[in-house]
Amino acid sequence: MILETSNWIPFYKFDENGQRAMAQQTYEPLISPDRTMFCANYEIDNKYQYVNDPNRKGYTHEVLDWFFINEVKHFVKFKSMPWCPEIIEIQDRKIFFKWQGYSCNELIHNGQLDQLLPDWRDQLRGIMKDCYDAGTYKLTMYPHCHFIQDGKLKTFDMYGCVDKSHPLVPRYAMDGIIHETARFRLDETDGTDTDYNLEKMFQRSLSTHVKWGNESMNWIYEDLFGVDHA
Repeated sequence: MILETSNWIPFYKFDENGQRAMAQQTYEPLISPDRTMFCANYEIDNKYQYVNDPNRKGYTHEVLDWFFINEVKHFVKFKSMPWCPEIIEIQDRKIFFKWQGYSCNELIHNGQLDQLLPDWRDQLRGIMKDCYDAGTYKLTMYPHCHFIQDGKLKTFDMYGCVDKSHPLVPRYAMDGIIHETARFRLDETDGTDTDYNLEKMFQRSLSTHVKWGNESMNWIYEDLFGVDHA
């Protein structure tokens, strides 16, 4: 089955000022017109990633290859988990999975998340703990990386997963997708001449940087690491 995406809707998030912004810097995110399917388009000639910066000098085939392979690897790893979206098809460099409605970022912006999923905190904790117990740090823990389907919280953007035992990502890969406003996050990491060690970035994301509405995820950090800050 060949899925045509020419009329699909680019996926955006609301930033901290309530303005529409790019949801991420890695692939082109698209949603079907009936909002039942999501496409992660890893083709380098996509339009989305060049809207704000037509040059994107660090955005290369090599960078996309690394994140595409990592995305597929972790979709396969977690495909049996109830919070993992159901893959419909992988066509060339496009990953299609089932989607329902709007992201949690949009639901928070519209004041609907608590109403539609009162136990979202427990479900979010469960997702993060499942990943952690499986030996994975999932750094893409933002509200726009989650949606609700049939009363269950689902998480995607698996490209942001790293192994706990070896949480290294090549510098060229991270440098190719990091937005200038988030570069300070890389300055907080350790690493080698060739790789960033993202363990500290994961910990700082949980303890400080990632917000769901006005709430940090420090309470999940405490569950996983037993202390109140990274």
